[in-house]
Amino acid sequence: MQELLSKIGVNTELLQSEPLHTREQTLEILGLSPKTLWNFQREKLIKGTTVRGRRYYSKDAIIDCIKIHFNITTSTEFDSMWD
Repeated sequence: MQELLSKIGVNTELLQSEPLHTREQTLEILGLSPKTLWNFQREKLIKGTTVRGRRYYSKDAIIDCIKIHFNITTSTEFDSMWD
């Protein structure tokens, strides 16, 4: 997955560095403009959390946004076997 993220321009080193990222870090990780990130939030492609007036995004929320935006599935035929 990390190789795929690197190929599409995601800053994987910064993504893996912390569990929560500021708005500025998220912009750098995804290579987006502030307007695009705002549009992603409005379209519910990424979910953030506001704490004391600052917006934070979890590593999982960023990865989920990438999966939705690029239509990436990492599931296999064996995933449903355990349900």
